[in-house]
Amino acid sequence: MNLSKIVASTTLVLASQISLADITQTELRQELDSLFLQDKIYRITEDDLTIREDLGESWINNDKQHEMEVIQQAVNQLGKLMLGTYVIDDSSVLITSLDEEINDGTQQYRILRDAHPKGHQCANASFKIKENSVFPAGSFLGSPASHDAVIRFSSASNTPQQDSIKDVRGGAIKVSSTEHTQDFVMLSSQTFPTDNAEQFTNLVKVARVANCINIIPNNQDSSDGFLSSIFGPIYDFNQRVLAVAQCVNDSSLSIFELPEIIGAGIRFVNLQNESEIESAFHKSFFGVAPYAFNDTVFKFEMSPSLCSDINIEDLALSTQEASQNKGLENNIKRVLAAGTACYDLNVITRPNELSDAQAIETHTKTWDEMAQRSLERIKIASLEINQTEQGNQVTPLDCDEMQFNPENTEDGIKPLGSLNRARAIVYKSLSDFRKETNEYLRAQ
Repeated sequence: MNLSKIVASTTLVLASQISLADITQTELRQELDSLFLQDKIYRITEDDLTIREDLGESWINNDKQHEMEVIQQAVNQLGKLMLGTYVIDDSSVLITSLDEEINDGTQQYRILRDAHPKGHQCANASFKIKENSVFPAGSFLGSPASHDAVIRFSSASNTPQQDSIKDVRGGAIKVSSTEHTQDFVMLSSQTFPTDNAEQFTNLVKVARVANCINIIPNNQDSSDGFLSSIFGPIYDFNQRVLAVAQCVNDSSLSIFELPEIIGAGIRFVNLQNESEIESAFHKSFFGVAPYAFNDTVFKFEMSPSLCSDINIEDLALSTQEASQNKGLENNIKRVLAAGTACYDLNVITRPNELSDAQAIETHTKTWDEMAQRSLERIKIASLEINQTEQGNQVTPLDCDEMQFNPENTEDGIKPLGSLNRARAIVYKSLSDFRKETNEYLRAQ
């Protein structure tokens, strides 16, 4: 039983009672959806999906076609979340004005990233691989070498908010050399609110509803102000109910999905509430989904470490930074203006006592929790973030447009699990969608 059947009859009524500004925004959203998003959805085919059955991977519901449809839904739902619903001119949500340093005042609207839209800073770094017991000599991560890298610090909330609000933070690394490019996509949380792509897609539907409801226009600003003045609170309440019903209808939520969604939503809120407001240089970052190299299954972690040249600047958030809208960005700039900052990149190998489903398809618990012991961390590389000097900064626009993807790997390293399979396709599809859409908006 789909909730869309309950509210479908309200669609025409609601559509006839929105303001001219809302119609303009709705038409823009529909135009961008038709021009760019739908093309990305229907290009996804079964050929885009592969698994390592020998390592215990399996399709969602053991059905490859079903998983493909789930990923198409994810692109559709996230893409429309990026476009926004009932977006109004002064909305701070998802179709939003850019800072002047990014667009020079030439672009009125911009589609933000589907994941971690608020970037605090991109910084150049050196990625130094050391000999280790996980990757053999001659492989990319087993051959001692130093490579150029960029790290992007970010916040997870799909609606950019003040840094003084608790949120899961991101630390994504892009390592480049003449022969290799490798992305490491990590979070400040050790777990994820969902275990597979289908659960994640259902959670996105709720985010779409919440976003839609949050930006429903105020009736007193609409062309229906005359009716509102006559019928007062009754009219306003009716309009609100119709608008909320339309938001639910557009999300394609099903009542059968609600128990699972509620559990995922609670875990999501808990992850945010458990996130300490502190400097990125004091945080560890975790790859919640596993990878494989040959027959070895493992996860990545990144932990703060001491640099050989000690930075005399206090790495912690100052009292002022902790209360600022861009406190994390200001903290990163202050610290890197004075010196370097360092991390260790570690690997955790799959504990033998875990089943395939636990090791590959469970993200709501850590391997340590499930194995009921603390697992060994093996250092494979160090990351030294360079001191910021004139001419070596990553520009805000380059940082915003930089793409990170768990499938961007080298030398036989393969992301595992339905969440990674979905992220690989969804990130690529929506990154292309965002780029094409913003180029189109920039030209208007």
